[in-house]
Amino acid sequence: MTRLLDFDLLARTELLTYLVVSQLVMRQRTGRWLKVEHLVECTHLWLRLNGHQADWLQRTTLACRAQSLAEKIARSSQRKYDARTVVPMFFGSLRLDLRSSAVVEIFVICAANLPGQLDFPNRPGAT
Repeated sequence: MTRLLDFDLLARTELLTYLVVSQLVMRQRTGRWLKVEHLVECTHLWLRLNGHQADWLQRTTLACRAQSLAEKIARSSQRKYDARTVVPMFFGSLRLDLRSSAVVEIFVICAANLPGQLDFPNRPGAT
């Protein structure tokens, strides 16, 4: 089975980050979290834009985890997730701006909440 090889830990972390940010944006704009159908749509959009495939169990697991992490981040972060913070988290409303310190903070939290170890082969000192 190649399921885990096709959708590695880094891809799962990036998707979870995308879903958490999407949850925070929706919460800031409407006062509510994403509906299930919107969460499914966000998941499919991210997979399509990034050329990944994930089985239903992987997608469902990450989607379910996204709201609870977004709630935790909104409660415990030193950062206020208001319009000034959440709007610049995306490029053209579709892709996350990974240079944003808010996105990096969320990425790190998402990485810490997934089992496994991330490997960044292009980092200095990597073998």
